[in-house]
Amino acid sequence: NLEMSHIPVLLLTALGDEKNMLEGLKTGADAYIIKPFSVGILKATVKNILANRALLRLVYNSIEDKEQSLPTNCTNTLDWKFIASVKECIENNMGNSDFNVDMLSSQHHMSRTSFFNKLKALTGYAPADYIRMIRLQHAAKLLKQGEYTITEIADMIGFSDAKYFREVFK
Repeated sequence: NLEMSHIPVLLLTALGDEKNMLEGLKTGADAYIIKPFSVGILKATVKNILANRALLRLVYNSIEDKEQSLPTNCTNTLDWKFIASVKECIENNMGNSDFNVDMLSSQHHMSRTSFFNKLKALTGYAPADYIRMIRLQHAAKLLKQGEYTITEIADMIGFSDAKYFREVFK
């Protein structure tokens, strides 16, 4: 049911044999927990399911279309969370022309070198280039709206020099 598919389903049952577990999971359950169960395991399962759904929402909502998405080599949830966190941090500091790689790595509690290596491995971009790409994507959205001048957009995305912004944006 498409109207209910966003609601997580956990089966809490005394039927613990493999056949019933397999049948329950094949019908679409997100988790199968057998009685007697630990409340801690139930809470952790619910928390993980909700966190994964929130992460998927964040990832899919942040991708306008395939042309605008930046490539990633994310292979697990932690990588996606890291990229989402980096992107969110950049977006939150969009108008700050002083925002740089040192600030970004510091906000992620990583050394500049570790941060550089991780981001480069996941995106193929050096952190400074990644910051610029996110800013330029945002500038493209603002330009499509047609509400602001190029100088205003340059200022909004953290470029203090509109002339430099024009050169980079081309």
